[in-house]
Amino acid sequence: MKYILGIFLTFIFFPFNILASEKFSIDGNILIYDTENVQNEDPGIVWDDADTLATMLLENKNIKILQLNSGGGEIDPAFYMSDIIIDYGLDTNVIGSCESACTTLLLAGEKRTVQKGSWVGFHQSSWDAESMKSWYLYYKEDDGWEDEFAFAEWLYTDTQVYIFKNFQYLLERNVNPLFAIETMKAKSDDMWYPRRKELLAANVITE
Repeated sequence: MKYILGIFLTFIFFPFNILASEKFSIDGNILIYDTENVQNEDPGIVWDDADTLATMLLENKNIKILQLNSGGGEIDPAFYMSDIIIDYGLDTNVIGSCESACTTLLLAGEKRTVQKGSWVGFHQSSWDAESMKSWYLYYKEDDGWEDEFAFAEWLYTDTQVYIFKNFQYLLERNVNPLFAIETMKAKSDDMWYPRRKELLAANVITE
């Protein structure tokens, strides 16, 4: 949280213009975040979106609701954005779909709603072999990995840390513990779409 507040202060005292993002638009007191209908940007949740979200909220004090339509993306910027959403006390609303890492943003809302006909999807996270190889080759000297087995040892621990962080966040947002466990049941190439009554019963959505 100190890191986030530090960035906020940087924006205040050293303002700069972030290029307009296709993913964000404003309608009254609603900030719309749609990662799916873009032509000139990477689809999905990425770090640049976190910077844009912070700047737009600083520049538009009347924003009360974050409207979501996203198939997910990178989990680390999603957690960072969730801290911003919580800090501003925004409500969240899904119109379209909110899948994978997007659910982290949905759960950050004070009041959490899903328009009828929209979907919320959960699954396990994934890390494809090619990007894992690139990560290993890039960081092996800095992190002291002598070989792939040393990297695997680190990865085993890091995976458990991530799973704990995810469960901790779900419980912090008052999601039913049994439901929190169920969010991990669908594999990364699949998706679990709970019905509305399940989302309400588990306190994923609040009304």
